[in-house]
Amino acid sequence: MTAPVQSGPSHTSGGPAPSALHLFPQHLELLRLAANGATNADIATELFLSPNTVNDYWREIYRRLGAKNKPNAVAMGVVRGLIRPDEVELRAPRWQHESNRAPGLTVRRNRAS
Repeated sequence: MTAPVQSGPSHTSGGPAPSALHLFPQHLELLRLAANGATNADIATELFLSPNTVNDYWREIYRRLGAKNKPNAVAMGVVRGLIRPDEVELRAPRWQHESNRAPGLTVRRNRAS
């Protein structure tokens, strides 16, 4: 396995413990793929891993970043500079695209009472 990548402040600067900032290249690739909308199944196929290995990697990422879920981990990755903004494809969720809606249906909006 390759050496972990260190990012963020060093432990002497009062930041989190060093283990929280070390992510292996495989972890970074999972974050990048998830940031671009890949599911666990997509990630497993792309990286030639079993779904269980992908889940193990996510648990390790959550532990090291202190994240609670995937969107939180991806956001922390961007904020900490582990994922560059130019590596993320910005797009609207599938349900917002006009082509995915049945004819005559409109998006429901909350009405002020």
